[in-house]
Amino acid sequence: MKTTFKIAFRVIIFSALFSFLLAGNLNSQDFKIRGRLHLDAFYGISEAGDFSNGFNNRRARLGMDGKIHGNWDGRIEIDFADAGISPNDFRLRRSFDHGGRLWIGQFKVPQGLNELTSSNEITFIERSTPTNVIADSRRMGVAYEYFGSSTSFKTMLFGRSLGERGAVEGNMPLGVAFRGVFAPEIAGGILHLAGSVVYENLMDNNTIRYRDRPEARDSKGGSIRLIDVTVTDVESTLKYGAEALFINGPFSVEGEYLRAAVNRNSGEEPVFSGWHVQTGYVLTGESRSYSKGAVGTVSPAGEKGAWELAVRYSYMDLNDAGFTGGVQKNIALGLNRYVTSKLRFMGNLVLVNVDEMDEKPVLGVIRAQFNF
Repeated sequence: MKTTFKIAFRVIIFSALFSFLLAGNLNSQDFKIRGRLHLDAFYGISEAGDFSNGFNNRRARLGMDGKIHGNWDGRIEIDFADAGISPNDFRLRRSFDHGGRLWIGQFKVPQGLNELTSSNEITFIERSTPTNVIADSRRMGVAYEYFGSSTSFKTMLFGRSLGERGAVEGNMPLGVAFRGVFAPEIAGGILHLAGSVVYENLMDNNTIRYRDRPEARDSKGGSIRLIDVTVTDVESTLKYGAEALFINGPFSVEGEYLRAAVNRNSGEEPVFSGWHVQTGYVLTGESRSYSKGAVGTVSPAGEKGAWELAVRYSYMDLNDAGFTGGVQKNIALGLNRYVTSKLRFMGNLVLVNVDEMDEKPVLGVIRAQFNF
């Protein structure tokens, strides 16, 4: 508790000083405050005795971004959710006239369509289990990306995440990632095809853990994980990803496959993989937006807002080479109400099936969210 208060105090002081410095340089800089609030309510409908019903502050982020000088821009963002205070994007970025951009700081590793889509704009309340298990989130590093008319790519050299300095002993992990995207206009819609590869040497951090919640977090923040495996004596990991997406008017469909091969200094070397497929339809006729390799939100055409129905099936296998973390197969049903592009209400029904369990929990989550 004392550590949390110390971090909070430092964040408040830093934000105040940063705002003061910006106030004196508004002629050359153009910064704006940004934030989001995602409030959830969880209820275990069936065979969910281990879960805790109630409310959950899923995300409460506050930060700022904008122009620094010339072609340079920056972003700083902190999450004040129930789980504690954590850093999110802390980065500098430079744009070039030829369409490329240089990234420096902490930001997302370029792998996974579901992961790279903002939490403000994902179709379901939680990302798919394979995404949560395999795709990395934010790491510190340097990256370069390029966007053409229908092709783009991003490559990144990365290390640990902010806040992990005390958790990693010895040399920090070091990895490299590449993601390529082909997104032409076809039949009046957008077709997105992408592939990614991520290699990481764990250096002196030789233990890795793969686990996930059942695509829903209860009132305790999702402490229950039904699939979980730990691999020791790890030298490196090699991850592959394949993505497909098609958006045509109010209809959208996407699929994604992710695979993680674990290279060990000795013993069996497991390979874990998973995939998901989902489809959505905006009942009021609007189209989900798409830009630069990521799915965007739905912007209502009128004052009455927009409604969307969606369904997703996900599969994650953590059993291989003598390691038994479990196999999880989920069906998620979603209903989204877009009041504006910044204000949304969501409802998810998640049917969970884990091969190693006799029970098959049915979980319900609703969310109220806004961002600015």
